[in-house]
Amino acid sequence: MAKILLVDDNEISLMMTEMVLSEMHYDVTTATSGEKAIECLQQESFDLMLLDIVMDDMSGIETLAEIREIPEISNIRTIFLTSSSHRADMTEAIRLGALDFIRKPAYPENLLSAVQQALLVQEKDTILAVDDDEMSLLAIETLFGIRYDVRCVSSGPKALAELEKEKPSLVLLDLRMPGMDGLEVLQRIRDIDGCEDLPVVFLTADNEADTEATLFAAGAMDFLSKPLVMQVAMQRIRRILELKHLQDSLHDEVNRKTHAFHESNRRIINLSMQIIHALSGAIDAKDTYNKDHSMRVAAYSRELAHRLGKPAAKLSEIYNIALLHDVGKIGIPNEIINKPDKLTEAEYALIKSHAIKGYDILKPISEMPDLAIGARWHHERYDGKGYPDGKVGEDIPEIARIICVADCYDAMSSDRVYRKALPQRLVRQEIERNMGTQFDPTIAKVMLQMIDEDTEYKMRGNRGE
Repeated sequence: MAKILLVDDNEISLMMTEMVLSEMHYDVTTATSGEKAIECLQQESFDLMLLDIVMDDMSGIETLAEIREIPEISNIRTIFLTSSSHRADMTEAIRLGALDFIRKPAYPENLLSAVQQALLVQEKDTILAVDDDEMSLLAIETLFGIRYDVRCVSSGPKALAELEKEKPSLVLLDLRMPGMDGLEVLQRIRDIDGCEDLPVVFLTADNEADTEATLFAAGAMDFLSKPLVMQVAMQRIRRILELKHLQDSLHDEVNRKTHAFHESNRRIINLSMQIIHALSGAIDAKDTYNKDHSMRVAAYSRELAHRLGKPAAKLSEIYNIALLHDVGKIGIPNEIINKPDKLTEAEYALIKSHAIKGYDILKPISEMPDLAIGARWHHERYDGKGYPDGKVGEDIPEIARIICVADCYDAMSSDRVYRKALPQRLVRQEIERNMGTQFDPTIAKVMLQMIDEDTEYKMRGNRGE
């Protein structure tokens, strides 16, 4: 919560402004004179001071002038509350580094806007002043030095060297300089990394319309006419820097929101993967003779897809789909899944129903619609004699054709409830014999390559971890 010191010798105005600031959830301390304000600042740290200009014992201008002479409190950010319209007051307030003026009575919307803008800047902005005239640089330093950190250089090359070392908040750039004029300096500034959008305000004695058009076409944010008029110069620079801070703040907020979105998305993906693996484990737990079947089929499917040239994102998708290809077995009684004897026709029909059951379980997951494909069609045959729909050839989704080959390889190369794992040569013969009938011939050829490379028959132990 930002801490604000509110200084006003009018008790009614003080009470009303304090009430508005408190409603805005600021921590407000009040003082009824300049002397008490200085005492408060010396005793406690504040983020902002709202200071009335017209006070009886010590005016706001006098109070701020004294504060600026006390090193430990001299940098307090200040907004003036004023009913005064004296140009001299305004000019001196600007010279003393006032951030803004709020007319009394302070309307809540004006108060909120001014306070928010003043609190937005956490430290002094830096201005790089570039002018070959020493008196002009002295005037700029005098004018802007209280509110801003002003660095002065006398030529374009010196300005470019300074920018390479440290980036300012804004550049004040004289248009007419010997050797390298302001337009050339601006062009060179835009080539420096990090200075592509650096605000540049030209200083010029030219008041012709063509000059203004040339400056804006070159990418200037604004221009100030020489000799500088204090109030005009300060207000224009303040507005430009406020806009810059607002843009930076919005950019930071966008980055923060983007990071939060990516983090949330990462957690959702991780949660999805955990759910998929948990389901896969639950499926395999039903078959006491076939532990980790789903993980092995997923690993074989991913490798087949990789060798078929599928992109990395597709490989992850195929792996997840293959993990859940047997999810429908959750609805099949354990005694049938683990029955060591030959199944009856009714029992076999029930086993076959796991394809539709799996499809019905996964179909409602709209964020991953392809999950259901492997579950429904991994028992389809290339010749159309499979189940549940009797699809033929390439009418069977490619993911299901890949899983079919991987599933059958694992079934033959693993111990089952009714038999031991087959020797590798027999597994190879069966896949080769069923190319074009049970299996997609292209995918089966890739599986044969994988088998031929697996000279020690170790692939069947791959769990894809």
